[in-house]
Amino acid sequence: MNLLLVLLICLLMSLVGFVLVCILIVLLPSLRYRRYSAAIRKLEVACGLGAALVGCLVLAFTLFGPIYSFQSCSGYGTESSSTSSCQTGTENLLQVGLSPVTIVALSILLLGLIGVAVGAVLHSRTGGSGWRIILWVATFALVILTFLTGFSIGLLLVPSTLLALFASALSLVEHAPRN
Repeated sequence: MNLLLVLLICLLMSLVGFVLVCILIVLLPSLRYRRYSAAIRKLEVACGLGAALVGCLVLAFTLFGPIYSFQSCSGYGTESSSTSSCQTGTENLLQVGLSPVTIVALSILLLGLIGVAVGAVLHSRTGGSGWRIILWVATFALVILTFLTGFSIGLLLVPSTLLALFASALSLVEHAPRN
């Protein structure tokens, strides 16, 4: 029950943060001045690349980290002198085995992270609406995966998703032409 509460609080905080950044960017006209345009472009790139980096670290931990633990005990002997031997250890997801659904979900996650990084960098450089669409679609995929994997790796994806949401919100700022 506590894990569910923590997950809901994290997701609620990320949603509130995203809404506040959107309101700030859309309603605050001083952000649209040319002198802030370069800083906003740099912040968009930093958020996009940060989301990809954190997400790839989560993906690496998910695949190679000691997620599963086991204990194996065996007993032998007579009733009067029973002895047992126990072994404990950990395994990662690759050692346990990947189901096809897991492979698809992790592949979509990787594509979403690549889409966020590429979309944020290229939108900040060109200001093209096509790159903004790629950024938003990839961010939407991350948000959906964060909700769907909420009880497994979803909590670990919240920082990456939040950074992707910030990069997407910063892409709404109209870019001044480069000198």
